[in-house]
Amino acid sequence: MLKLLTRARVLLKPTVILPVLLAVALLVFAFSLGDVHQVMVRVGRLPAHVLWLALAAAACYLACKAAQLKLMLTQIDVQIPARPFWLAFAVGELTVTLPLGMFSQNWVLSASRRIHIGRSSAATVMMVLAEVAVVFLFLAVTGVSGMPATRPLAVVVLVATGVLLTVLVLFEHRARAHVTRLRHRWARRGAEAALEMLRGLRKLSTPVMLAISVVLAAVYLGALTYAFWIIGRGMDAHHLDYLTAATIYMFSLAIILVGAGLFSQIGTVELLGMLAAHAAGIDYTDGLALMLGFRIVWTACIWLLCLPTVALLWREIPSQRTRDSVDHGKEIPR
Repeated sequence: MLKLLTRARVLLKPTVILPVLLAVALLVFAFSLGDVHQVMVRVGRLPAHVLWLALAAAACYLACKAAQLKLMLTQIDVQIPARPFWLAFAVGELTVTLPLGMFSQNWVLSASRRIHIGRSSAATVMMVLAEVAVVFLFLAVTGVSGMPATRPLAVVVLVATGVLLTVLVLFEHRARAHVTRLRHRWARRGAEAALEMLRGLRKLSTPVMLAISVVLAAVYLGALTYAFWIIGRGMDAHHLDYLTAATIYMFSLAIILVGAGLFSQIGTVELLGMLAAHAAGIDYTDGLALMLGFRIVWTACIWLLCLPTVALLWREIPSQRTRDSVDHGKEIPR
């Protein structure tokens, strides 16, 4: 009984319950705009070849994203064996739609191999910045039908991202002196984690690494939008061309990347995608079919590919954290 009450208190915390309530509210609002029954009928009629193509696109997406993460971890001197790496990556992909779920892979790396969570977080943050670069560059070139302000705003975000990364890298040198002055233990630990992340970002900010990261992000986001397109056509949107489909999903992903994803991706993506689809001349029911059908199929593909990995490798996380750190507590070379 006490355990049940403890779990209930955890679930009722504002940081847990508020994102859930927000996601539910957004989904209910999205459902109110379209015919949910018709959408579910369309999902049930999806052809088998569409599902297989979506699964292949998901496999390409995961392979490129894993290669990007592994390359970045190597660049910041984190040598991780294959089994804990794949466990961390799979957990990260299963929880990416949750608030701050992208950082769950860093927690797994810390728990399984005692890798400093601040250090591995540098790779996660750089992956997000690479996605920001690809998504907003795409929107700066194509724009969104019916939303003329999209292009200039996309350019502003791209410039701001470049400035932010530059400031973070330059600030890393000056931050070390401030960390040593902190007296409170919790403040110093938090600052040290942030400093580890800044050191990692500096090592990942070389022209070659940035170029490779952006190219890999473009490939796996291309696989993602391809799956969105073929699923949309399978949902009877036969008039939907790839560029329009990519623009719709990139627009919803852009809002997620600039902050909305901190609360909840579920519901937010669907509603934003419906609005972008409506601006492109697609009615709300078809837009809901596009977004909800893709959510169902894509989530099923990711879980089908990642869940067996988690089930097989979960024991890589020891019950007692007694192992030595893989990086032996060394700082990232300056």
